[in-house]
Amino acid sequence: MTNDVESFSIPLNRCDKRTAEEVYKVGLPRLLGLYSKYDIPSTFYFTGEFVEMVPEAIDIVKDHGHEIGCHGYSHDVDRALDILTYKEQLNELKKAKKTIESVAGRIESFRAPALRINKDTIKVLEKLGFKSDSSLCPQRFDGPFTFGSRRKLKWLIAPRKPHYIYSSSILEIPISAIILSYSGTTLRRSPLLTKIIEKFLFFESKYTEKPIVFLFHPNECLDFDGNIVTTRRSQNFISYLFADYLRQRLKLKNLGKESLLLLENILNRAKAYGFEFITISRYRKKCTVK
Repeated sequence: MTNDVESFSIPLNRCDKRTAEEVYKVGLPRLLGLYSKYDIPSTFYFTGEFVEMVPEAIDIVKDHGHEIGCHGYSHDVDRALDILTYKEQLNELKKAKKTIESVAGRIESFRAPALRINKDTIKVLEKLGFKSDSSLCPQRFDGPFTFGSRRKLKWLIAPRKPHYIYSSSILEIPISAIILSYSGTTLRRSPLLTKIIEKFLFFESKYTEKPIVFLFHPNECLDFDGNIVTTRRSQNFISYLFADYLRQRLKLKNLGKESLLLLENILNRAKAYGFEFITISRYRKKCTVK
């Protein structure tokens, strides 16, 4: 189980300090309570910006025995790592790592905001002492529903099993997917479709020993009051229509306590199937990649 902790507001379609505080006071406690109920350790990737706003959030996650990782510094579209130069990425991730480690201590696991990386990102991760990345989503196809979708076409031919990415020392532990991601977003849109994806992924894992990596966000646990503000993040009309307007409305389904009930069903199915839940760092230390 992996979790991206950011200040992004789904109803507002932008990062928001008040949302960060809600995640700390409501979203994280709800999610941590569910993991505690089933004694599940997981990895929480924090943005540096979130930690600056609510540093106490690190403590409650660590107190529950979970791993802390880095989710970059900012989740803003114009700071996506794959559109930044090597030097810009180095400055961005150095700032993020320093901010998070000032509260959490040493961290070694990384996931890029919006899952957007390139070869320079991996060079920066090596330089800064990271050991793993979990930003690739093999065979997932978002089409125009995400920013940077053209660059994400590389996912269609990405290796499905953990591997050392770009011949580096960084172990890539891919997010599970088959056309659609195995994630809270897909789960909330269509629980039935998620079950179909899940059956394939569980079967694949059983015969290939490929780990299942589920992606969730604590902001999905926040209640939705029905008020929508579609903040426009792109001046391109097509990008705005798909990646902002339509995507936002798809993501508004089953927020709050409904998301937790759906997630609990997944945890029960995974336990019934015989899976062991471990953190990203523990998996990295115990696995052997051939």
